[in-house]
Amino acid sequence: MQRTQIYLTADQGARIAEIARDLSVSKAEVIRRALDRVLGTGDVEQEDRAVIAATSGLLADYPDWPDWLSEVRGQSADERLRSLGL
Repeated sequence: MQRTQIYLTADQGARIAEIARDLSVSKAEVIRRALDRVLGTGDVEQEDRAVIAATSGLLADYPDWPDWLSEVRGQSADERLRSLGL
């Protein structure tokens, strides 16, 4: 590895720090990953697989889409109209 110094804007530095904190990696690692994506270097597919593996099952306790949708919407339009006598 080669050491390099760069100047970042305050917004860039804050966003990189936030991402690093969320991923539990160093700011340098965030910058290297971003450069790999832009430059087409590194193993992008491996990184994508790691993200999928890290997030799979995250919402296992959440209802399936049709169940959630019916819960959010409540009654169907026909049911609402019938309850109004229409």
